[in-house]
Amino acid sequence: MPIETFTLPNGLRIVCEPMPSARSVAVGVYIGTGSRDERSSEYGVSHFIEHILFKGTLRRDALDIVREIEGRGGYINAETDKEYTAFYARVLPEDLSVALDVLSDMLLSPRLHPEDIEREKRVVLEELRELMDYPEEYVYDLFAQTLWSRHPLAHPVIGTAPTVLALDRSHIRWVMDERYVAPNTVVSVAGQVDAEQLLPLVERYFGNMPATQPNTKLRPARATARKRLLRHPTQQVHFCLGTAGYNLYDERKYMLAVLDTLLGGNMSSRLFQEVREKRGLVYHISTTATAYREGGYFAIHANCSPENYKQVIEVIREQLYKVCEGDLTEEEVQRAKHQLRGSLLMSTESVSGRMSANARSLLFHGRVITVDEIIEQVEAVDAGKVVTVARELFGNGKMALAAIGSFLKGGTAEDGHA
Repeated sequence: MPIETFTLPNGLRIVCEPMPSARSVAVGVYIGTGSRDERSSEYGVSHFIEHILFKGTLRRDALDIVREIEGRGGYINAETDKEYTAFYARVLPEDLSVALDVLSDMLLSPRLHPEDIEREKRVVLEELRELMDYPEEYVYDLFAQTLWSRHPLAHPVIGTAPTVLALDRSHIRWVMDERYVAPNTVVSVAGQVDAEQLLPLVERYFGNMPATQPNTKLRPARATARKRLLRHPTQQVHFCLGTAGYNLYDERKYMLAVLDTLLGGNMSSRLFQEVREKRGLVYHISTTATAYREGGYFAIHANCSPENYKQVIEVIREQLYKVCEGDLTEEEVQRAKHQLRGSLLMSTESVSGRMSANARSLLFHGRVITVDEIIEQVEAVDAGKVVTVARELFGNGKMALAAIGSFLKGGTAEDGHA
């Protein structure tokens, strides 16, 4: 079935992907604002808005919001990223109108009661404390801050305790009036849905969303090869070692995706086999290639004992050096491409996955980039292109390092060895 897109008179965009074999429908409202849009005094406001919109509207209290969806066997949630904030639900096809009603009510008529705001601040502070108890997650925030320093992409999504505590109703309302506007919003639906029935529903519930243009100014992110070690009472050292990657619009991201899969994307990858299987130095090691509009990064994440920390980084560097030197076969690249193709095709079976991918594609590219297009780009990658990208990223040996844990004294983990 074809993917269809529409634009309402107020500038709100709609993407609809019918999946006739699906028994449910996923609907999401994606707003093109996140932590990269925040000033230093308001770190965490996007994430906080995600929270506070669940606390009640002019027509529903907090319990009503979740009951209307969950009481019909559905699911509702939200998420905040560096570049977007999303509110979404998955329901039975006959409840699509209800889901759109609830989501629009949250976004367009939030209660924003001062007592709710003060109460939710405590909840977010608990979430912040929880994040610090999971260094395998927090180390990615630390890495972004280390790599990008003062650039907006370095802003922590969850914010900081002082900035969260300083938020008030007037500022939250101002941020929403400025950024939660129709031209900055995509409504995405995938599953058992018909476009002809969907369009009037979205017009009914989102037709009055403000049509003002968002004021977003982008600038390239400059990476720095810095090191940041955060002492924390853990049994292991958790670290991200990496460098700048490619932005969302750079075609080399497909070459990097193959390199990412080859180096650390699965259990058969080079780093997993070399560092864990052959040497037994880690339990977990993986890689990730992340792309945003203003820049991207490639990072290797692992956790190990302080005694093994230095050796693990040395082995990682050896493997990166080998790829840069051309120690790579077409057969190895083909395996990585097959793995990528398989994961991409299997992702099309999920209504929520399709809804989300379509929303982000339309939001940032102005059109839906299909899975077939992505596979075509991946298939065009060969060993020579992978080596070229590796040399661009790792050739000078300069990399950023962020690490959290109980570092040894007198060398080893203390010096970071980045």
